[in-house]
Amino acid sequence: MQGQAPEILVEESETYARLIFNRPHVRNAISSRMWADLPRLVRRLLRQRSIRAIVLSGAGGKAFASGADISELPRFTDPKAARAYETLVVRALDSLVRCPIPVIAMIQGYAMGGGCHIAVACDLRLAGESAHLGIPAAKLGAAVNPGAATRLVSLVGPAVAKEILFSGQPLDAPRALRVGLVNHVVADAELEGFTISLVRQIGANAPLTIRHAKQAVNWIAIEGHRRPPRGIQEHFVKGFSSRDFKEGLEAFLARRPPKFQGR
Repeated sequence: MQGQAPEILVEESETYARLIFNRPHVRNAISSRMWADLPRLVRRLLRQRSIRAIVLSGAGGKAFASGADISELPRFTDPKAARAYETLVVRALDSLVRCPIPVIAMIQGYAMGGGCHIAVACDLRLAGESAHLGIPAAKLGAAVNPGAATRLVSLVGPAVAKEILFSGQPLDAPRALRVGLVNHVVADAELEGFTISLVRQIGANAPLTIRHAKQAVNWIAIEGHRRPPRGIQEHFVKGFSSRDFKEGLEAFLARRPPKFQGR
């Protein structure tokens, strides 16, 4: 629609850029279009050599990103649509992981599901006191992308990762800091200033050193792991065609407890 506000806003300064998830009316739920746009916007910013870091945040102050757009999920019960959606998600997350300059998540409010996966794909996570991070896929009967799970384990370890994925419950900011899911927690009113200060500190350092450091750490933490077998990756697609996912989605929309049967 002509004149419609972009779902991801781009703000640029001399040495860094901000990508702002701009759907505050739905707590910045990530649409398919946003998943598709994210890699393109990252590539565009990388063409500007003066940009030394990218900051991701959410509009409205109540959420970084509340998860995938629930209105789109019913169509993913079709395996072909689920596989196409998986491709969008993987490309978006990989664009952050493989971005040669630092990517920083500035988290105020909720970072849930896909929003949490985006935050975990960033290099640093700076949280306001209102932040809550979680992956409620088990409450919906949805699948968890294996690459995203690998990154979560690399941050918090297998035991805490399993707690996050099994319980579906969000971690508040203090707990997220204790387990290593976020790097810093500051008052919401101070979050933007704290983030910009850190970004400028990073921007004053040697770009090639930072680029090589990111590559080395990512290789140790993520790329050093054996790629998940194709069978595990297929669970992401098959999960969307399960009866449990249909039940979880219907229960969510009806605001009732789901009755999962493991099918």
